[in-house]
Amino acid sequence: MAQPYAPLVQQMLRDFQNQQLEPAERMAQSILRLNPKDLIALQVQGLIFAMQGRSAQAVEPLSRAAQQDPKNPELLSNLAKAQHGANLFEQAVQTYEKLSRLVKNNPQILTDMGTSYAKLRSHDQAAACYEKAIALQPNYFLAHSNQGNLLAELGYAAQAVESYELALKLNPNYPEAWTNYGNALFKLDRLDDARQAHEKALEIDSQYGEAWSNLGNTFVELKLGDEAFECYQKAFALKPFHPYLMGQFLAAKLTTCDWDSVDSFTVDMMHGVEQQRAVCIPFALLQTPAALDLQKRCAQIYVADRYSQMQKPSFSFPKKGPGKKIRIGYFSSDFKNHPVGILMENLIRLHDRSAFEVFGFFLSARCADAVETRLNGLFDQTVDLFGLADPEAQRLVLEKQIDIAIDLNGHTSGARTALFAMRLAPVQVNYLGYAGTSGANFYDCLVADQVVIPSQDQAHYTEKIAYLPHCFFPVDTSIRPEQFGALPSKVSQGLPETGFIFTCFNNIYKLNPAIFSIWMDLLKQVPGSVLWLSKPSEKAIRNLQKEAEARGIDSARLVFAIRVPERVDHLSRLRLADLFLDTPNYNAHATAADALWTGVPVLTIQGNTFAARVAASQLTALELPDLITHSTKEYQAKALELARYPERLKVLKERIETHRSLTPLFNTRQYLHDLEGLYKDLLENLPN
Repeated sequence: MAQPYAPLVQQMLRDFQNQQLEPAERMAQSILRLNPKDLIALQVQGLIFAMQGRSAQAVEPLSRAAQQDPKNPELLSNLAKAQHGANLFEQAVQTYEKLSRLVKNNPQILTDMGTSYAKLRSHDQAAACYEKAIALQPNYFLAHSNQGNLLAELGYAAQAVESYELALKLNPNYPEAWTNYGNALFKLDRLDDARQAHEKALEIDSQYGEAWSNLGNTFVELKLGDEAFECYQKAFALKPFHPYLMGQFLAAKLTTCDWDSVDSFTVDMMHGVEQQRAVCIPFALLQTPAALDLQKRCAQIYVADRYSQMQKPSFSFPKKGPGKKIRIGYFSSDFKNHPVGILMENLIRLHDRSAFEVFGFFLSARCADAVETRLNGLFDQTVDLFGLADPEAQRLVLEKQIDIAIDLNGHTSGARTALFAMRLAPVQVNYLGYAGTSGANFYDCLVADQVVIPSQDQAHYTEKIAYLPHCFFPVDTSIRPEQFGALPSKVSQGLPETGFIFTCFNNIYKLNPAIFSIWMDLLKQVPGSVLWLSKPSEKAIRNLQKEAEARGIDSARLVFAIRVPERVDHLSRLRLADLFLDTPNYNAHATAADALWTGVPVLTIQGNTFAARVAASQLTALELPDLITHSTKEYQAKALELARYPERLKVLKERIETHRSLTPLFNTRQYLHDLEGLYKDLLENLPN
């Protein structure tokens, strides 16, 4: 029997077929008010919601329709896609399973079902779906592409590349496969190839926000910060809520010193973390005023997203036999000319080999620079994990029977956090590379000291805190002051012959408008003074010069240090500086230690987070607490005092020179003795 509202149904269908979605939606709502069970209106309403990207809203009408017509393949397919789009992956799998029983051996259905299984991290089921789909239709490009996604997620980057290449051979106009291909190449350190793949995706679809973001990530690793900024800017305009993009964009803004709206942008990003959204990677938050509780929340969001479904170990580690050496495994992507590689060199050299065997697990492709070459010869054994899939890498590590696995990356570029989530040793330690909590439950401890993590702050860390008695930071003392050589001329460094030299050799992303304003005020109040900075990109230089002029300072008073090839030359020239001005949210770390080692006072503001207290920790261990301030007002006043009263600055420099040999900060052997004691305690206190 015809429904009395049949003309309304016909009008709704005409509007829908003509892509007039708004009137079609209104008509569907009118019909459903008359008959909430109308099958056609429910389907049309659900499809309209789905077409508008409102997947969560589409699920309800499509579910109601499917209850009435449970054997309609098209309806079930639309419902499953809506459930997947609404992140209801378990429901989507159930719907796909019903659909697969109705329509057997359909490659498209199997591929879509595999994708929902993959989102649930049911990797075996996902792999089986893709394999079956490919067996049924070998030239189905989407099955190969999605299989590549699964392989990439499981850490099989090389195999993922093969799947993507086959998918792109079958369909070279699929932008998603191109950018995912680029991501797999990125993991293999084939950065130029990765760039070209992302650019190919954008040739096909210039409005593809995710590809712009991925291209930005590639430019960051290629050290092309200006290009990365442009990519993130485009990505953010197209897809502002893409996971972690806000943090990447903010980092790019800071790296190029583009400070327009940076304060409000930072507030928005921190608000996103408060709302439990994946708006930034943990490292990006260290560069902001975010408090410890927010840093912990950000790290937990990231770990839950990336590693919560990692397969837990189904094995136990053998008990350590008496009298056997402790096997330490250091894991890093930075065993090269990088602060971590430089800082670790003396430690590896001086480890007590009568009690320890020291393994180096190299996470990045070999570069054969001088630091890497020396480290390679210092470890008792080295193991290359770069390019190995996670399960293969884990098996290789387990064969070495490491007692303590030490992650020197944390949430920094090149990390292999998934390996630690899978478990590598009885004791797993978060140390040195990342100044904050991992947010994970698979690290047994975080190495720190009472300055960077006071006892009352322990609740803001997911790890137990393993305290060293002095500064946790292992400074580099391999080049002795007497080896610095002759002091270079100021002219050779672009510095004026006279006038006070303020310096900050921190990475440029640690600067922000507030601290820069203080520095410009200091230049105003100290005639003839200059600010000596590490040279960033040309865009960042122009932006800093513009910011100086806006604050009434001649931009010529900003001097940018040219890069010198040898570390000894850099340390030698540092002595030309009068006072090192630290940055507040993210302190100088290795850079502060270098300045102090060369005799340059470091003035810091002790903050409320790990990253903001490292310089204070170093100064405490050097017994120079008078260089630690607790407010911007005190910081500025102290800097002005030292610039105006050279005799006070001279006394400070003399104290640094004396304290270098008498205090704990530069006593590497004492530091290592303390660290090795900590390692022994960790093993002795293992739970039964």
